Amino acid sequence: MKRMTYDATAQLGVPVTLIDAVSEDGDGAIEIPRLDMLLATVAVARALDPARMVGAELRFLRHVLDCTGSEFAAALDLSDKAVVSRWENDATRPGPYTEKVIRQLALNLLARRAPGVEIGENAIPGMKIRPRGEALPMTFALRTRHASDGRARRCYVPVPAGPTAPESMVAASVEA
Repeated sequence: MKRMTYDATAQLGVPVTLIDAVSEDGDGAIEIPRLDMLLATVAVARALDPARMVGAELRFLRHVLDCTGSEFAAALDLSDKAVVSRWENDATRPGPYTEKVIRQLALNLLARRAPGVEIGENAIPGMKIRPRGEALPMTFALRTRHASDGRARRCYVPVPAGPTAPESMVAASVEA
């Protein structure tokens, strides 16, 4: 199987490019290793980015959390479950405080599924949500890293779009 750069936007529902992270067999079938860990890593990386979330990203987080709209509304203590649908369809947006609650909920429930992502003690409460209008493209590469125990692991590593990557976006370990 050959390695490649792959646009996983259609599969994930948010703009994500994978570098050396997928394989294609002779029949053209694509395989993404440890998809569950990749989904959690993408969700945690997005939750840690302070840019305001758009509907597709909120829907992605809800799906990775494996919640229905009603369950998500209940987890956020919302009396109107239709508000989740309005957020996801960009009819309205959650306020900054509610968005922080959503981000913290995602971190609380997904951190164990993205074990290599470091989450600062005050990552969400101290975050200043900044405006922006569309889903942010993210790129992840599958690389070999050596853990503190000396074992080599395959890791999903966020690739920065700009000159530097946020410190909170580090490798998510994947057993080799």
